[in-house]
Amino acid sequence: MKNSFKEIIQQICNENGIKYKLLSKDWVIMLEKDEKTRYICGYKFDLNGHGIGLITDDKFALYEVLKAKGIPVIEHKIVYNKDNHCDYAITCNTYEYVKDYFLKQNQNIVIKPNNGMCGFDVFNITDINEIDKVLDKLFIKNFSISICPFYNIKHEYRVIMLDGESKLVYRKYLPIVTGDGKKTIRELLFEFNNDYFQDKLQDSKYDIILSKNEKFQYDWKFNLSQGAIAKRIGDEELSEKLVNLVKQVCKETSLKFASVDIIETTNGDLLVLEANSGVTIDKYVSLNPDEYITAKEIYASAIEKLFNN
Repeated sequence: MKNSFKEIIQQICNENGIKYKLLSKDWVIMLEKDEKTRYICGYKFDLNGHGIGLITDDKFALYEVLKAKGIPVIEHKIVYNKDNHCDYAITCNTYEYVKDYFLKQNQNIVIKPNNGMCGFDVFNITDINEIDKVLDKLFIKNFSISICPFYNIKHEYRVIMLDGESKLVYRKYLPIVTGDGKKTIRELLFEFNNDYFQDKLQDSKYDIILSKNEKFQYDWKFNLSQGAIAKRIGDEELSEKLVNLVKQVCKETSLKFASVDIIETTNGDLLVLEANSGVTIDKYVSLNPDEYITAKEIYASAIEKLFNN
């Protein structure tokens, strides 16, 4: 990216007479203007209520909230460590619970940290014998785990909203390349997303030359931090549908500044995947350098609202 998140915020502050100070090992940004003090923690601006911020960080909690409000959302179930014997954990703190869910979901589920991000430690399970191993691994670092059905996803989208207004709508593209009979998988992936793949393709399997129209899929997840790319949506009708769904999410949850991910299934259903109260545009801009001004304008508007609230 041309400039890091912190550099963008500092530029905005310098241009608007706002004092800028990094605290807590650069995790907290303190902003001061007109005898007012506001904070940005990580990518979280002090615009959302603390309660909804915690809910959006919790996949199961967000699912329950959106489901209760009648908003189409992908299903999540929570799983606790088998050593957790608290009342709230009873009935969902055994590996047998997960295996039963696996069988009910046509033996195809996704297991991931309940408060995870960026697609890390996300596993698509199609073999019941893998469940114990994956849960053991995840419970080393996580208090709770989320399980959900595996959805056949055609497209994934992200909408960034600020105070009820859409600021950016884009589609994520899986890291899939198509052969031309001349280039290696490595060369094709470099062309697809050079920034991500330039230091990740040491294995000799990437030396293979794909035949014409042969496809290679590097990953099944749509995360920009895992090799996917993103482009603005040019389809106005689709964009309107996505924004209307996200407006409903923000209205029912009182989210003021957020990014919301939506999947489109192969059946044509639009379902909320997750909401993020921390708004990150870094990866998107690194893939689309001409969108730097857009990112800066979004963050500048958020800072303006911080001081006007």
